[in-house]
Amino acid sequence: MRGMARPWLRSACWIALLTGPLVAQAPLDDVRKKKLADLATRFWKARPKTAFEAWDPTAREALMAEASAMGPIPEGSWRAVADLLWKPAEKLGPRAGDDGKSLATPYGPARFLMKSASGKGKPVLVGLHGGGEGAGDASEAAGTWTLPQSWGFYPHGIRLVHDTWNTVHGERFILTLLEIAKARHQADPDRVYVAGFSMGGTGSWFMAGRHPDLFAAAAPCAGVLMAKPKSQVLRKEDVEDLQHGLLPNVRNLAMWSFIGLEDRNCYPGTFLYVADRMEELKRQDPDGYAGWNFKTIPGLAHKYPPGEPGQCFKFLEKQRRDTFPKRLTWEVATDPYPLPDPDEPTPRIAKRRFYWLGCDRPIDRQVVRAAREDNVVTLETVGRDGVKGLTVFLNPQMIDPAREVVVRHGAKEVYRGRPAPDAAVVLDAIDARCEASMIFDRRIDL
Repeated sequence: MRGMARPWLRSACWIALLTGPLVAQAPLDDVRKKKLADLATRFWKARPKTAFEAWDPTAREALMAEASAMGPIPEGSWRAVADLLWKPAEKLGPRAGDDGKSLATPYGPARFLMKSASGKGKPVLVGLHGGGEGAGDASEAAGTWTLPQSWGFYPHGIRLVHDTWNTVHGERFILTLLEIAKARHQADPDRVYVAGFSMGGTGSWFMAGRHPDLFAAAAPCAGVLMAKPKSQVLRKEDVEDLQHGLLPNVRNLAMWSFIGLEDRNCYPGTFLYVADRMEELKRQDPDGYAGWNFKTIPGLAHKYPPGEPGQCFKFLEKQRRDTFPKRLTWEVATDPYPLPDPDEPTPRIAKRRFYWLGCDRPIDRQVVRAAREDNVVTLETVGRDGVKGLTVFLNPQMIDPAREVVVRHGAKEVYRGRPAPDAAVVLDAIDARCEASMIFDRRIDL
């Protein structure tokens, strides 16, 4: 009909508006489509259903080898390939138990509350409750942290200990709920938020710093950060050191945070120290950390200031993830506090992907700063021997695939070439974050 855009054209224009310049989508032949669809079904059947489980390495290696053996995929087909590989996730991907309200874990049942949103492509808010040793309940977060027309997930601490969301089991629980939201409920991976008050604020900062590439924004309110000599200090001058691997990483993340200066449940010292560190990071990197918003409220104890969390909600609703940022800073913490218990049934989850960078064997305290301009990627590393072991992930939205890509470590050129698009790289990207938005179709292993 005249005046009515064709559905495929509307979709293409929408993708262009969200992710950058429009890239022509190459068609896939029927034989390749069938192979990819069959591979996708077997992949999702084999993939672990929660973050408490581990891949069978032999099974995963075989599936990736099969994808790679298909040969280079047609240039520009990355989205079509991703759609085929992602399609079975809704039925076969991560999901809750039969009751829809709990997960089976090595720590016992993990309970959560959920608020539904009708339709696919809706935002997600993970609300973390406060509490501490023997105290805390998901209903507290569920009654506070809600966004209209959004999915709401509210985990109940598996073990009610201090800073439960920072623990091995707390982190794995939250990551599982994110995967359920994106796979089972087909939520929008570019509009995922994490928020909390008190211990929930502590956990929100931890998740924001560890996994900023999973979120559009974070709202850590009235909490603390892991610090030396202790986290509960009144003054910023009392902080000797702060948990590394968090603050530098939120360069491209929107954040809303506050603390009451008379708070005696979560002393304000670490949040005040963080505020100074964030201003220092801004001075060192004037184009970064623009999404950081923090306020102190004189005279306020451990409660919400006037207008909150309403102002926070207005802020969160406006945020979208910077999915393929031009610049990154990645500081690694392989063993963040609190350290695992001696009888911990699962290890700390390893962070091996960070936006469009990868490192299968990250070194504690290593820092990688990365920038890309046109087809040139520049890396700066601290605390590691050069760039060996790093991977750069790319797609046609990020580069001109008709030209060579150049990777430099400082002034030294360490790669020049045209990496081929590969279905295995697409599959690996889907596996890394359980989503079909932050997708790459080629990689450069250094």
